[in-house]
Amino acid sequence: MGSGLRLAAAVLTGAAALAWGCGGSPKVAYRELVDPDPQVRADAATRLGEARAADGVGSLSAIADDPDEGVRVSVALALGEIGDPAGIPALDRLAGDPLSTVRNAVAQALGEIGDARGIDTLERMLHDREDKIRLVAARNLGRIDDPRAVEVLVEVALRDENEMVRQHVVKVVGERNAREAIPKIESALASEADIVRANAAWVLGQLGDRSSAPALVRALDDPYYKVRSLAAHSLSELAPDDAEVRDAMQRRLAHEDDGMVRVDLAWSLARAGDRSHLDVVRDLLFKGDPEDVRAEAAMALGEVGEPSDVSLLEKAMDDKKGLVKSEAWKALQKLKEA
Repeated sequence: MGSGLRLAAAVLTGAAALAWGCGGSPKVAYRELVDPDPQVRADAATRLGEARAADGVGSLSAIADDPDEGVRVSVALALGEIGDPAGIPALDRLAGDPLSTVRNAVAQALGEIGDARGIDTLERMLHDREDKIRLVAARNLGRIDDPRAVEVLVEVALRDENEMVRQHVVKVVGERNAREAIPKIESALASEADIVRANAAWVLGQLGDRSSAPALVRALDDPYYKVRSLAAHSLSELAPDDAEVRDAMQRRLAHEDDGMVRVDLAWSLARAGDRSHLDVVRDLLFKGDPEDVRAEAAMALGEVGEPSDVSLLEKAMDDKKGLVKSEAWKALQKLKEA
């Protein structure tokens, strides 16, 4: 008997092996795991996990579908603590549990195990209906040291509307120095889905690799306004000193008709050292429609504005929309502190 199992046997008082079922299916090895009291079952699972009892994986897997939420959570976490890939099939069954507490525990456990055989399950969980589960799935995919984990994270999470999930893509690719993922992100700029192209444009800026500048310059002509806006911001992050990049943004601004993109292009040009287009931002601070455009103009002036813009932002505080007032106030504080 291994040391882990001896410890588990010591803490699981009254433990006794049970017989195999008539159909040949294995029964659990400890009576506490089939006790009528769900708290006893949950505690027994927890102790097996704490003991890192590899010989307990089969028993835990056998009760993974326990009717009690607390038991299922304890089983999932215990399998993660033990860290044996043999527990992955049971975790896979629990990945579709109706309760988010169980799904959360499953994602954590798969990350703890860290085996590539858990990637498929975590990939499915990246489509979960709840933001928090998708985020936990993304985080734990990042813990699996396998190139495919990064590929799945990039390909699926770029479609996610939740910014925290997308930020985790950036974190994982950055921590792994996974330059091989950058072409995949660049290729996402050609996706049919607007949100994928927009997310890709943002992520490339966060990764900070200047080699992505040509792809982002092409994205300045994307049909979706958010892609154009985010491409401009990313270019100002990646290559603020590149004359060709500035020329591309100037050309786009010359015939851009979307107010939000006009603000973002002028803002990005100012960050890149060309402040000659700030009057575009000042004009849209009052004339921009809808209010998001005016709010964006206020944000831009808070970062790249001049002392003379204080009076304009004070006037913008009279805007009828709360969003504009809020951003104008924050921009004022930034300018006054500069």
